[in-house]
Amino acid sequence: MALPEYRAAIAEPTLPKKLAEPKKGQPEPIGYKVVRDKYVKLEKFAITITLFSALVVLLLSLATQVTLSNQNRALQDLQNDSVAISLENQNLEQEVQELSRYDRIIEIAKELGLEMNEANVRNVTR
Repeated sequence: MALPEYRAAIAEPTLPKKLAEPKKGQPEPIGYKVVRDKYVKLEKFAITITLFSALVVLLLSLATQVTLSNQNRALQDLQNDSVAISLENQNLEQEVQELSRYDRIIEIAKELGLEMNEANVRNVTR
């Protein structure tokens, strides 16, 4: 059988002196709590600024993508208009070539009763 003193020591463990709470008469270490609170506030501020900056960058990136998309669409519209106009110009140039054929002009002149005077004809070269 164990001694009663030994049983009491096993049943009621005591905290080591270093981990025991300070007594009411002992002051807390000076400046420790203030410095810790200062760092906590600084960390919260840094995290807030970082999150705010990330949000701003995200929104600016989104706005830039929308602007870029709109500009690309406008560029495609202008390119399509340019292709349509150049196709129309080619068609009109072909029509001009067909209408300005020499035999067609002579035929229209004969229908209108015009005669060709070879002495008054000049050949102009470009």
